[in-house]
Amino acid sequence: MVDLPWDLEWVESSLQEDLLGYHQYYPMGAGHGVGGEHVERFSGVLPESVLYVWRRFGFDGFADGRFWITDPLVWAPVVDAWVEGTALPFPDQKWWCLNRTAMGDMQLWGEISGPALDVDPILGTLRPSAGDARRMSDPVKRERMGCTVFTSPLKDVFEDDVSGRLVVDEAVERLGPVGEGQVYGFTPAYCFTGRMEARLLGVEDAIAHLVFLAQAQDHQLGQDFSAAAAQIAAQIATDDGGESPGGSGGDGGGDGGGVW
Repeated sequence: MVDLPWDLEWVESSLQEDLLGYHQYYPMGAGHGVGGEHVERFSGVLPESVLYVWRRFGFDGFADGRFWITDPLVWAPVVDAWVEGTALPFPDQKWWCLNRTAMGDMQLWGEISGPALDVDPILGTLRPSAGDARRMSDPVKRERMGCTVFTSPLKDVFEDDVSGRLVVDEAVERLGPVGEGQVYGFTPAYCFTGRMEARLLGVEDAIAHLVFLAQAQDHQLGQDFSAAAAQIAAQIATDDGGESPGGSGGDGGGDGGGVW
């Protein structure tokens, strides 16, 4: 087993190297700071690494609003609208939205399962990750995941049906960056038309629009790519006649191994 580093110095280094460096996602200074009541409310509920990122940036946007750190209390109605009544492959638990994209893709953190679920409201898909849920039993990996949900940001990757460009790029150019309580939304909604055209986007109230999308379409579970990776790793180990990379078939097996 490899000893994985974790402390607040490691978190800061990861933010500098990955979020600000590799991705070049710079804060806009358009959000608001995180008060002591939030830190107290979520102390012990969320990893210390998450609270550090909150204190570092506040609930701010990055890269012209393409990525936002979210206030989980404000976004609770959206999370509830997507999670309640949806059969998830995890124990019953409270889920919180930690970040989201300009078009409303959300990274959720479960109090039991961690960053094991993200929601694509455009397609009506909830994508589980059993591998991330398994890592939650290790306190060091839990803290590291609390950092990587920000240093490996979600991105809107939809392409315009006509131009072939990313619709979010066209939206930023035409409409300007979305604010803290805003998202880009299709009118009519994509679930009604199947048309992915940036000209149909407008700036919408984030909470109202995403709750509407949750109510307007069936919710689908997307493929768990961590489970697929686990199957591949197990097959490789079987073919090699030995143990899986990393030495044990437990936690790390499913998810690409070495990093975790």
